[in-house]
This record gives sequence, C-alpha cells and structure tokens, in this order.
Amino acid sequence: MNIYTSHQKLFNNGFLFGALLLGLAFSFKEATPAKAVTANFNGPVYRLYNPNSGEHVYTMGLTEKNNLVHLGWGYEGVLADSYYNYPGVNYTKIPVYRLYNSQSGQHLYTKNTYEVSSLRTKGWSNEGIVFYDSSNCPMASTTPVYRLYNPNSGQHFFTNDFNESNYLMNLGWNYGEAFKFNYPYQWEGKNNSTDVILKS
Repeated sequence: MNIYTSHQKLFNNGFLFGALLLGLAFSFKEATPAKAVTANFNGPVYRLYNPNSGEHVYTMGLTEKNNLVHLGWGYEGVLADSYYNYPGVNYTKIPVYRLYNSQSGQHLYTKNTYEVSSLRTKGWSNEGIVFYDSSNCPMASTTPVYRLYNPNSGQHFFTNDFNESNYLMNLGWNYGEAFKFNYPYQWEGKNNSTDVILKS
C-alpha cells in the first residue's frame, strides 16, 4: 500500500503536522474501545485515517474498522498480516500492545513491555494486545513497520511505506522500527471470518 503521495500535500502545507501537534482527535475519542481482546489473531491488519486529527489507527477488528469508517474515518486498506499460529511452525510469539492517551486522542503501538508500563504511569490506557510481531517466525516473509517520532510535538507515526518514512525523516522526524508483519495477503473481497472482539 502506497499512501505517501496522498499525504504528501498535507505534510507540505503543515495541516497534518499541525493536527498532530494539537491532538485534535477529540471528536473521535468515543470510537476507541477500552480494551481489545481476540480469539483469532490470524489475518489482516487494517489501517484507518482520521481526516480531522491526522491520526492513524491499526486494528485487526473488522467491527472496529467498520465502526470507525461509519464515524468518518478513511479506510486505507490492509497494512499487512498478523499471525499467532503459523501452520506447522512453533516459535516465540511477540505481542504488540496498543495504548491510548485520552488527553490527546493519540494511540501508540509497541512490543516493549517496559514502555507499556512506563506510559501507564503517565496516564495512558493499555488497550491490550492488538496483533503479533512476525520477527521470530522462521517461515514468514516479513515487512517492517516503521515508527517515526516528532521531537517537537511528541507524536508518533507508523507506516510500512519506505518513501513515507523517508519523507518524514527529511522533515525532522526520528526513525525507528516498530515491529514486523507478514507481507499482506489479498484479503479484500475474501470471505474472512477473522475479527477482534471488542470489550467496552
């Protein structure tokens, strides 16, 4: 998925940066589940975009995805695939947690349990495991998801688009790698029963 071109103008004119800086996600806070638990972590990870705040949300929850689209979020397709069970392969699972800041409306995704604990002491809510990192799966063809940090605004941005990552680095964002996923299977249009059960 290449959304670099579609967002480049927003970064150029400062709209997206300003929205991230000010944290204008308040109008969509109600759409955020308090917890995300799942019975099946095998399947696509969806990427959604809030046109008011510039924030992106990543979820395996088909219900959550559809609810956010209904509330005005833009659906940007499948970011990648997450697997908890890879057929015939045993490996150490690496959970990725989603945290939420009710003051700014910002989400953060991390596999670092120390970071989870640290952010909770600063008022962030731990929404639980949302998907699994594929780094340890010997059979998986993985694609990295980059985590960029704006030292001026304190905002994080996640993308698997190398061009988008490079563009933000040129604007002064700091680069890091958040986690790895499987290359996306073409889930669109498939009869896929994978869903995340959301608990309010």
